Amino acid sequence: MGSISMNFTYTKIKPIDESFAAQCWEHLNHKSIPPRSMGQLEQVAVKIACLQKNLRPSLGKPPVIIGAGDHGVFAQRVSFAPQEVTWQHSISLTHGGGVAGLFASKYGLPFILVDVGVKHNFKPEDGVVDKKVVFGTKDISLEDGMSREECLKCFEHGRDIVSEQAQKGAKAVIFGEMGISNTTPAAALTGHILNLAPEVVVGEGTGLNQAALASKRAVVKRILDRNVGVEDPIDLMARMGGAELAFIAGGVLEAAGRGLAIILDGVIVTAAVLVADLIDKNIRQYLFAAHQSNEPAHRLQLEYLGLTPLLRLGFCLGEGSGAILAWPLFEEALAIFNEVTSSEEEGMGDVGGAILGAKAEN
Repeated sequence: MGSISMNFTYTKIKPIDESFAAQCWEHLNHKSIPPRSMGQLEQVAVKIACLQKNLRPSLGKPPVIIGAGDHGVFAQRVSFAPQEVTWQHSISLTHGGGVAGLFASKYGLPFILVDVGVKHNFKPEDGVVDKKVVFGTKDISLEDGMSREECLKCFEHGRDIVSEQAQKGAKAVIFGEMGISNTTPAAALTGHILNLAPEVVVGEGTGLNQAALASKRAVVKRILDRNVGVEDPIDLMARMGGAELAFIAGGVLEAAGRGLAIILDGVIVTAAVLVADLIDKNIRQYLFAAHQSNEPAHRLQLEYLGLTPLLRLGFCLGEGSGAILAWPLFEEALAIFNEVTSSEEEGMGDVGGAILGAKAEN
């Protein structure tokens, strides 16, 4: 372990050698396609190659890691869904149900759902990894969601799960979450860190009407008002976050330290990343935005982190669904980088160099 921040220890994050990018682009310039004709896929491939400092990059089959937890702020009627859905859908996901479970099964990705704060006692046959720290957080509109110690424990569980996967050979990780009402702490964290009003960070989600939307924004305003001036990232997460968000933040920091590509889902996962970013901004070089969700705050989060999403499909589901759906694009990006024949192999000469030279002359 190399870095210590706010009483949380994780593997030191090494800045990526971006000078290696020149070799990567030169490699692509010799492919039998016009330079930059594959757009973002080429950018993704180069970023992964730089991350691994390897002209033959690979990601294998990344594990999908889902943090699960319940939220006391549910009592403020910020969600139409019953709170029991958290544990019920968690079980479904681990058995290939739901969108995320289906997609992960379809693409052959390991699926790991970790309970750090669900208000339910799972059975071994449920397939849920038991790392429970709290039996749901407290109502963050009235009091701190967790103690600092509980929050740190969630961070540590995220770190340890990622560490285990890295030791098993993982080269990338996909993060998702499960927790009814967790858009509320996500909106509050985003508003606090980016200095944005509730009207900007609270969207309609999965179908709030105007009255419910106004009420949810009022709840988020109360959360923001009671946390003015809080700067410590761990305290911030403990006061206005959630157990699964703390779990993801800890996992992201360790994943970057381990040199893994970090594939992000939607607004909730990215809210957790914002807290991790307060601890160590070196994580940014390891982040990949799989998609931009329908939540207005997500676009602002990604812009703040300097990330361009691969997909914009209007998703607002969560549970890692958008990130898993984008996974084949990462595979194809690396296929372009590794497997597309060169123009020389096809007997065409240095076509890429000729095109770039012509552009430079003009």
